[in-house]
Amino acid sequence: MRKKIAPIFAIIALIILLSATLFLHKPTVAQPPKPINGVLDLSNWSFEKNGIVSLEGAWSFYFNRFLTHEDFAKGVDVIPTPIEIPSTKEGMARFKPFAENKFYGTMRLVIKLPEGRSTYGLRTDIILTSFKLYIDGNLHGEVGKVGTGRENSVPYYNILTTYFNPESNEVELIYHTSDFTAEDCTIVAPRIGLASQISQAVQLGLGRDLFLFGMLLIMGIYHFGLYIMRTKDRAPLYFGVFCLLFALRMLLVGERFLPSHLNLGFFVYGRIAYLSVFIGFAALCGFLYYALDGLFAKWFVKFSIALGSVVAFLILWIPYSSADRLLMIYAGFAFILLSYAMIRLVIGVWKGFPFANIVLLGFAFLGITIINDFIYQITLANTPSLIPFGVSVFTFTQAYTLSARFSNAFTRAEQLSLENKAILSELKLMNSNLESLVKERTSDLQKALEEMEVMSKTDYLTKLPNRRLVLAKIKELIELKKDFYIGLADIDHFKEINDQFGHVKGDEILVLLSAILRAAIGDGGFVGRWGGEEFLIVLETEQLDTIHGKADEIRRAVAEYCHADIGKSVTITLGLCQYRENTSLDILIASADEALYRGKLAGRNQCMISA
Repeated sequence: MRKKIAPIFAIIALIILLSATLFLHKPTVAQPPKPINGVLDLSNWSFEKNGIVSLEGAWSFYFNRFLTHEDFAKGVDVIPTPIEIPSTKEGMARFKPFAENKFYGTMRLVIKLPEGRSTYGLRTDIILTSFKLYIDGNLHGEVGKVGTGRENSVPYYNILTTYFNPESNEVELIYHTSDFTAEDCTIVAPRIGLASQISQAVQLGLGRDLFLFGMLLIMGIYHFGLYIMRTKDRAPLYFGVFCLLFALRMLLVGERFLPSHLNLGFFVYGRIAYLSVFIGFAALCGFLYYALDGLFAKWFVKFSIALGSVVAFLILWIPYSSADRLLMIYAGFAFILLSYAMIRLVIGVWKGFPFANIVLLGFAFLGITIINDFIYQITLANTPSLIPFGVSVFTFTQAYTLSARFSNAFTRAEQLSLENKAILSELKLMNSNLESLVKERTSDLQKALEEMEVMSKTDYLTKLPNRRLVLAKIKELIELKKDFYIGLADIDHFKEINDQFGHVKGDEILVLLSAILRAAIGDGGFVGRWGGEEFLIVLETEQLDTIHGKADEIRRAVAEYCHADIGKSVTITLGLCQYRENTSLDILIASADEALYRGKLAGRNQCMISA
């Protein structure tokens, strides 16, 4: 009796501990102040010590009006509505001066930053279904197309990451936003931090998503292979479907890798995101049924697949504004199925059902994170985006279950093969094929990991080192006590090129200039993509005759190349700063940026060296 009770209590204890960690955990780090009436005072906040700040609190909102920085500078005669961010349909209902959920408007927040010059980053997730960001009156990006009605607005979900150097210690954020499609009033609080902190968060998030995508993709393909080899066992088939659907979902949510690189369209993005959940959950129930044959009733798998199919069909046809209601209905049935599965798994552990304990453990982790993310999507109030954690635990535990089941099957086969030499020979051949398949999939996983490592350090467009790798290489030079100059190069009038010839041609010029810069620098240093049309250049002084001559040689190499397809040359302005021992990289880069700014004021196509 005690042997039966012990594993159940151990699993229940782990579930309670995980639940308490997710839903009751309170951070112990310093808590930032919250915006009050559209003003946030971060003048005493240390970003270096306490990290990134989520801009949760009371913002100023001007319903059905698009106001600009100039309007606020002159003074507006409209009293703003204070709204609480993050916002949901229920929360926004307390502030809107009208009942309908189709509207547009202006969100405004004034932030008082700490003393000193720093480069900051701002990370914006969902602001209704489209938004345009202005920082101190300057446009810093747009997601979708903001409009005053459905006919002139385009919805889209994507994350906007922007970097800026405020001219003073007070910065104004203005979002023009609209929603005439989803009608869910969802606004996720933007996050502000030092540029290096935001960049690191982006890289870590992207690395996490791509790692999970690669892992789930390989797991899915692998288990499809197992199913093909033994079609009588459907557990690998359903597990493979689950892995591939959530692999696709990893590229849609989180850092939104696919929406950032492909214009999926709001309809396609939303439907795929919902379909991956509906069909993926049905596949999960099918896996439980077939992996633990005899533990679950037949209605469990039939009902879950029928429910997933009906809801998946409906989501393709209903208006997007009704998707949340359909999700709530589906969530009710899904919760019943989850509860039934948990009860049957506990009974299975009690009765000593093979693999029921490990399945229960993985399923509990996945179930809790699904509930957590469902609550977050509805309320935006608890710990966000824990599905990757739950999927990882569940995938590894269930992969172990399937592997153990296959291992047991081979063991029984080997015992039977002792009675028949012909059967033994056939089983040895099958075992050899399976080992080859495992090695092949393991090799694929290693290649995927190596590719992700390269992607995390290389700019996808120019193939130059990205910001993360550039900073790492600079730190190596510092550790080796090398003398060098740090330079920031900016393409002159690049926006005009993009506006006149298009972003595709702009990207081609970026790639070509990257090659010219790399060739001009040669063995005397290296160049990396810093962001947008900016490049960071490092020149080692011990390999140069004069820094002035080398800098001008680089500038001339760019200026003397005539781009025949646009009929003119493209120039750069370069600002340099010499490395000084015990001086932080942020200060050095800021000094190079100041020199760059002086070069632009001097007429561009210049090389300026910071004193």
